[in-house]
Amino acid sequence: MKNLICLLSFSFSILTVFATELNYNWKANTAYNFNATVVDNISTSAMGMNINEKYTTTIDFTLFIQSVQPNGTASGRMYVTNFNVKNSSGVSVASLLNLPKDAVKSEFQVDKKGNFTFLKKVYLVTTPTSNVLVYANADENGASTGMQVGEEKVDAYAEFDPKTGKLKAGYSVTTIKTPKKVTVKENEESDEIDVFPYDFLSCMALPEGDMHVNDQFKVKAGMYTVDGIVKSVVSPLMVIEENISTDKNADMFQGSASGQSGDGTQQFNMEGFGGESDMELTTEDQEAMGMAKAAAPNMDGKLTSSFDFVNGMFSNVKGNINTSIDMMGVTMKVNSVIDMKRK
Repeated sequence: MKNLICLLSFSFSILTVFATELNYNWKANTAYNFNATVVDNISTSAMGMNINEKYTTTIDFTLFIQSVQPNGTASGRMYVTNFNVKNSSGVSVASLLNLPKDAVKSEFQVDKKGNFTFLKKVYLVTTPTSNVLVYANADENGASTGMQVGEEKVDAYAEFDPKTGKLKAGYSVTTIKTPKKVTVKENEESDEIDVFPYDFLSCMALPEGDMHVNDQFKVKAGMYTVDGIVKSVVSPLMVIEENISTDKNADMFQGSASGQSGDGTQQFNMEGFGGESDMELTTEDQEAMGMAKAAAPNMDGKLTSSFDFVNGMFSNVKGNINTSIDMMGVTMKVNSVIDMKRK
């Protein structure tokens, strides 16, 4: 999903041909409330075993802005008030309802374009004996569904009984604020699931210029492509639709960008930006690159997002993203469906 984030952020950043900027109007000491539903359909094949699982995560969360700099960059924290994860049988594997304010939180910075930077992240690790709500540095491995096996110590907000989804002894919704060290033992069937919809917050990013109905853009970065179009601009909402695709025959180091205004009067075209070409590599490096391409995730899907340009605030995003990875004898396919909106 990180590849999608980078691609979407880049696609927005190059759309400078269209003038008047749109910005978030972040306000200090203000809480912005959201609801999200994320359905992850996960299929994993490894060592002759086929495992299919479905997780439905529903979240009520808040972006609380603590301070805003003169350049529009804001600092704050995202916290959960309600959180529930159910498996394919409809059984709750983790549930926290009516949490105290700031009990489970993730600190961030966000600029006026809606680009988020998180210092730490919260994710749920599922194991046969315990489902653990983990709080880890954003640059640590995490939320890499089904790809880690072994034992490690983590900072945990809470542990849940995987059979009932209830908090284990020693935890309560009133004392959950302080993470404590626990040992997590993952196996081939373990999953790591983002609690907050971090990846999809990238859809809150804004283009550098004002867009109009039927404005179109295409951005290619390595093997990934985003085709976008402004579907409507009816006060107060602007709606943008994006289609994501993967081409593993594409040059990993090259990219291009093009766009056209809805009335055809403005166009831009940028070809061949990026680093060295695949063809400039040595034979040995080309072979290594081929292996890297094979291991890279295939991604495709569609996202539709709406922005309230009158009030300078995100409205909602809906979409469906398919991700598949085939690496070291493990094949994983994830179909993710999200519906996130501001309340």
